[in-house]
Amino acid sequence: MPIILEPEEVEKLLKIPNKRYLSGKRNIAVLSLMLNMGLRVSEVSNLKPSDVNLTEHKLRIVGGEGSVDRDLVIPFYTSELLKEWWKARPKGSKYFFTTIKDIKSGYFTTKKGNKMSIRNIQVMVKKYSKRAKIKKNISPRTLRHTFGTTFIRQGGNVMHLKEILGHRDISTTQVYVTLALKDVEEAMSKFEEFKI
Repeated sequence: MPIILEPEEVEKLLKIPNKRYLSGKRNIAVLSLMLNMGLRVSEVSNLKPSDVNLTEHKLRIVGGEGSVDRDLVIPFYTSELLKEWWKARPKGSKYFFTTIKDIKSGYFTTKKGNKMSIRNIQVMVKKYSKRAKIKKNISPRTLRHTFGTTFIRQGGNVMHLKEILGHRDISTTQVYVTLALKDVEEAMSKFEEFKI
């Protein structure tokens, strides 16, 4: 079964980025996209400024898995984080999430950032999870799994989740129903039955 984070672990993780720094503003926005919208790490890395409409709280994933485009509504908290990053981000990049250090000069720059790679995001998630003292071996995929499971736990429809996550086959989405039902099984195992 996929690894997921419980709410208290998510809270710990989201407290790690320091929003006083440019990298903290960027990183908390990245974490929020994966935790609150279920984006794949490649979708976050490939996001372009034209894909993000902060006025209408809409996000377009272009060429997701299987080259399927999809439009998503950005939740309020995530939208606020994206606005903070938008104001601070290097403006010369064709990518929404950029590196902050210029590769050629090695100095910090706000003029032009390079694309924030999948590897950058993977390393950031690992580093933050260690700082948050999360004992699980987590990756960006864990954040996507956490979103899917939480969506179902909160009463979300599996067919809607399939569309949000960009799955082609419903059987891929069913794993989140199984993860959510695991909670029910655990609760039932603790139930003390009435006896005569």
